[in-house]
Amino acid sequence: MGVNEHYIKVENTAHYVSLGELNRGTKEIWIVCHGYGQLAKFFIRKFKILQKEGVHIVAPQGFHKFYLKGFSGRVGASWMTKENRDDEITDHCNFLEQLSDHLINSASKNCKINVLGFSQGAATISRWCLKTKYSVNTFVLWAGKIASDFDFDKYKSKHPNTNNYIIFGTRDQFYPVKTIKEYKTEMKELDATWISYDGDHSIHSDTLHTINTLGH
Repeated sequence: MGVNEHYIKVENTAHYVSLGELNRGTKEIWIVCHGYGQLAKFFIRKFKILQKEGVHIVAPQGFHKFYLKGFSGRVGASWMTKENRDDEITDHCNFLEQLSDHLINSASKNCKINVLGFSQGAATISRWCLKTKYSVNTFVLWAGKIASDFDFDKYKSKHPNTNNYIIFGTRDQFYPVKTIKEYKTEMKELDATWISYDGDHSIHSDTLHTINTLGH
């Protein structure tokens, strides 16, 4: 007899960290998704440069945590693996939507939503953009590829006025120049501003400041 897989819905406790106050004076929200093997509480430190009155920055954390080496020590998190992939994608999109509900309901009436996905987080945030009921002001894919099943037509229909940015460092160890050139061809359907900086697979403060300025 074969092995049968079964699924049940359970309530999960999701985690996120934030910078800045969230209240009726909040005019702008940044939702930033970390990369593979990172934790939100460390990742969000890269975004302190965006802090100012009226801005709230949130870093949700992927559900799946693990030890980076062996069975103890530093812990990282991820958004998905190849195992039960569709369920994980749905769970994380639901998490981001419920988080967005909370943020928008607590902020000013016309609060802007900006999103950024770094490395593995790029696929997660791009999938959420297709499912959300909210309009996105700025959409950033940083050192990571868009979801493989991304529907460009649906995205453009839902977010016709969004500022789109795709960012890679010139010394990114995971994305050599040839790979980025091929990716540009794949992404020709998206009207995006491509930005490069002298750096590796990481968040670059000066470039982050630049896109924050351009998005206003």
